[in-house]
Amino acid sequence: MENNELRKEHRVPKQESVYIEVLTSSSKNDKGLVVECSTDDISPSGIKVRSHYPITEGAFLELLIDFKQGSLKYLLTGEVKWCNQLNDEPTYNCGFELVDAEHSDIKLWRELFDN
Repeated sequence: MENNELRKEHRVPKQESVYIEVLTSSSKNDKGLVVECSTDDISPSGIKVRSHYPITEGAFLELLIDFKQGSLKYLLTGEVKWCNQLNDEPTYNCGFELVDAEHSDIKLWRELFDN
């Protein structure tokens, strides 16, 4: 089954900056590294991210989404559901399922899709 067949909601194509903090890594030098990525598409409950850094499936990570227009920023928590390398390039497509965390902006994020 393809990843898009698992989607619960319609995704909106949108390219925005997203910053992900690497909490654990096989390399001690990478721990605490903040990776700048970009979104490919977004929905109220998920985000597809393109990264030049492999992201561990099953990890719960904090994501800071930085919208170009309106200077909007959202701090979200997501679980990495899948991460696939594209061809032989050091580029990865990764799918995050957003979770309701106490400190996150998930309620404000979901309001974006109420229109």
